[in-house]
Amino acid sequence: MHSRIRKFLSYYKPYLGLLFADMVCAFIVSVVTLILPLCTRYITKNVLEANAPNALNQIYGIGAFMLALVVVYTVCNVFVDYRGHMMGAMMESDMRRELFEHYQNLSFGFYDEQKTGQLMTRLTNDLFGLSELYHHGPEDLAIAFLKFFGAFIILMSINVQFTLMIFFFIPIMGAYAFYFNKRMNIALRRSKDIIGDINAQVEDTLAGIRVVKSFTNEAVEKKKFAYENKRFVDSRREGHKSEAYFSNGLIAFTQLITIAVVIFGGAAIVRDALDLSDLLTYLLYIGILIEPIQRLLNFARLYQEGVTGFSRFMDVLE
Repeated sequence: MHSRIRKFLSYYKPYLGLLFADMVCAFIVSVVTLILPLCTRYITKNVLEANAPNALNQIYGIGAFMLALVVVYTVCNVFVDYRGHMMGAMMESDMRRELFEHYQNLSFGFYDEQKTGQLMTRLTNDLFGLSELYHHGPEDLAIAFLKFFGAFIILMSINVQFTLMIFFFIPIMGAYAFYFNKRMNIALRRSKDIIGDINAQVEDTLAGIRVVKSFTNEAVEKKKFAYENKRFVDSRREGHKSEAYFSNGLIAFTQLITIAVVIFGGAAIVRDALDLSDLLTYLLYIGILIEPIQRLLNFARLYQEGVTGFSRFMDVLE
């Protein structure tokens, strides 16, 4: 197991500089996301509510600062999306080259026991999932933890009780999302196995097409293919059903949190326990709190898919 972990991490070695730059940009993106609502709070609380004498100049100055932050955010996000994905693609290419060269050295006995379609799937689909894990894994974890704990600390500094009320929804939402995310992972894994079976079925049919036509077995081959194709559709049906419950459930939870913030925040304002500017700040941070959960669940999906692909990859190398 430890040797496989070392092997998994070894593919980062040629791209450590790019990985470091990607993580720095991810950190900047998280920080900028957390700062922007604070700028809005400063304008509403320290400028507008306080009736500052130079209010207009302060608003324009903070607006310019926010525009600069958006430019930095966009540049860093473009770097993460483009260079990060290219890092994953290059690592995928390295693994594909290693696996293909390994295929050349295997014995005839190995190929007698293996289906060509499954070997092709290990060389293509499985490694694509690994590419996504290599790129999005560290990035999603870093951004999720920074945004989640950063937002929690900022909101706790504003109002402890109100923040704890909002975060009461988070474990429930996490448990709901984890359940349906797990169902999606099972369906995705089944689909990947079935794709390998479809590839194997097509390879067998096309490789022996002369024999098929000679014995007029087209109907038999169509029936075999239709069976595998139906299995694939059934697996995707379960996956799409779970995905629908997953995504729409998260949207519903987001709306529930928004309603709770508006109702209880409005009541707190009436009791002079909360300022209007603070209520606006909480509303802005709701979206920031949802994204880390989505990123962690996306990481869980990529991890499941990537580890499955890496295990199949290592089974051949070993």
